[in-house]
Order: sequence, then C-alpha cells, then structure tokens
Amino acid sequence: MKTNLLRTIKLACLLAAVAVTVGLLQEHLLCHADHNRQRIKGFYDEDENSLDVVYLGASEVYSDIAPGYAYERSGVTGYLFATQANSILNYKAQLKNILSRQSPSLIVIELNGALYGDEEEVTKEANLRNYADNVPLDLTKLEWISENVTENRLEYLVPFAKYHDVWSDFPSEMKYQKTVWQDKMRGYGCLKGVLNETAVFKNTQRSMNSMLAQSGDSKQPLTQTEEKGLRDLLGYCKSEGLDNVVFARFPHIVVRRTFSRFERGNAVGDIVREYGYDYLNFERDFEQTGLDEETDFYNLDHLNVYGQKKFTAYLTDYLAQNYALVPRELSESQRAEWQTCADYYDAYYRYSDSLIKQGSTTELSEDCELIEALEPLLNIGS
Repeated sequence: MKTNLLRTIKLACLLAAVAVTVGLLQEHLLCHADHNRQRIKGFYDEDENSLDVVYLGASEVYSDIAPGYAYERSGVTGYLFATQANSILNYKAQLKNILSRQSPSLIVIELNGALYGDEEEVTKEANLRNYADNVPLDLTKLEWISENVTENRLEYLVPFAKYHDVWSDFPSEMKYQKTVWQDKMRGYGCLKGVLNETAVFKNTQRSMNSMLAQSGDSKQPLTQTEEKGLRDLLGYCKSEGLDNVVFARFPHIVVRRTFSRFERGNAVGDIVREYGYDYLNFERDFEQTGLDEETDFYNLDHLNVYGQKKFTAYLTDYLAQNYALVPRELSESQRAEWQTCADYYDAYYRYSDSLIKQGSTTELSEDCELIEALEPLLNIGS
C-alpha cells in the first residue's frame, strides 16, 4: 500500500514537472513570436479596468490608431486589440477577452475581418492562430476551439504541439520574445501595439472615395461564414446588453479593384444596424476625416504616421462628442505610464518622419530594437 502511494506521488510529481516544463517552453521559447504576440500579450499587461477605449480588429487598427497620441491630446487611454488579417471568427472571443479585464467606456470594432469575400481567407489557419496562439487557455478559448477548429485541436489547446520544432526559427523571433518579457517587466507596452510603415503611397489608380458619400449605396453579400461570424458577434453583444460597442469601417483608398469590398462593407452596415448598433463608415465619410490620399497612406489600405496622427485625433474627438468618451481618473503611477507612452509615440512619429524623408521604407513594429532606437529621441521636442 505504501509503495503504491509513493509511486502515485512520484508519477504525479513527474507529470506536474512535465506540464510546467511544456508550459514554460511554449510560453517563452517554442512558439511563433511576432508583433501579434507582442500586442496580445501586452493587453494582459495593462492594469485591469484602466482603459477608456479598446479598438478591436485587424491591421487597420494598429496602423491607423495611436493610443499614446490620443492620451497626449485628450487624456483618453486606449489599446489596440488587433491581429494581422484578423478573421471575423475570432471577434466574439476577442470581445470576451477584452471584457474579462477591462470595463471601457467604449469598444470600437473595425469589421475588416468580415469583408474578405473569400471563405479560405476567413478560415485560414494563420489568421486564426495570430489570435489563438497568444491568449490564455481559459473557457473563452475552449469555446472558440469548439466552434472554429475541427482538425488538430490539440495544437490549439497546447501550441507546443505545433511549434515544438521551431528551433531553427528561434534567432529571428528572439526580439519579440525579448519584447514580451521586457513589457511584462515594465508592466506595459510603450506604444500599445502600433505598427506602421515609413512610406507615402502614390496611387496610380483612379480613386473612388470622393464619389462614395453621394453614390456609393450598392451592396454585395458576405460569404456564408462571414455573415454567420458577424451575426454571432452581434447576437452576443445583444444578449449581453452591451451598449458600449460601436462598429466601424476605417479609411481606405477605394479603387475599382477594391470596390466590391466597399460594397460588402455597405452590406455589413445593414446587418449591424439590424441589431440596433451604430456603424461608422469612414470610407463613405472619408472627406470628414481630414485625410489626404496623396500624403496620408502607405498603401491602399493603411495610414502612414501622418494619417495615423490625423485619424487618431479625428476619431477620438468624434467619439468624445458622440459617445461621451471621457478620460477616467488615473493613479499617479498610471499617469506617469501614459505620459511615457505619449513620449514614446512622439519619438516614434519623429523617427518615422525622418525615415520617410530619407526615402527609407521599412516596417516599424513595437519591438525591443525599435524601443531602443527611440530612447535617444525622447523628450527632445519636435
């Protein structure tokens, strides 16, 4: 009897040691580390119930909005809960993740993830994993896996099973692993997930933006999976009585090739309003934003830092005027943190501006190498 008990204890200890080892490896070494991981992990570093607004969506969110500048300008605290090529299949779970830690005045949901018009893009593994690999294993994630994953579920439950052989990729991903660790030690991310490119896009196609407000009423249907994902999200918002959610379409340069996506955006607006929510379409209302197609984009779909700063100011003011978005009371340490973030964004803007003027085109994401490069520029004025 005693021998059996000892064996049971030893086996339990061995299993516990294996579980801890696997957990540490998949959290810090054997995982896919990139800007998506840094941004999602950074959200969990934020003080609970400290954010006034959270932006949910895809790359439009982290290229178009600068939380540090919004704070400097109006005292509003915000975060970019967004992943690359985000799928509408992720949105409901992402909203639950946000609400599990924050009680923001407003959640702005940019709906690019419902506008691909391509079933394969909506269900693409990489687009799902950009989100799922980087959030804690909890009831929300288990529900997401049950609803959206039919094959290789173990790899989503335990990402180690997917990435156990990524040693060859380790050196190139180390900077993001280091960034996640530094953010956790600091207690926050300096740029709140911003990513941008140092370029000014020169459009060679005919822009349709100027005509959309007057004559852009045509629609195209969503794919079956997109519409189901959108309705699941809206149904959840409605069932939970969420009255602090606003849906949006961020600015893009619309050309003939992308006009069908704009038409799907109109269809999305109808569905959103069907559930009683507002849909802010900044493609249709492009001129009101003050953006310039000639200077403020780095490609058809994303703003550069010049446009980012303009749109952040415009949208923050718009939300304050129309949705009573007001800054919450912060502690002294939180104010110091946010002032630091504002200083880092100011340095980020000036660093980007200098590279653009030099003709140096590069992607600037929030990683430890960029943060180090910005430090000499802090608090030296424009």
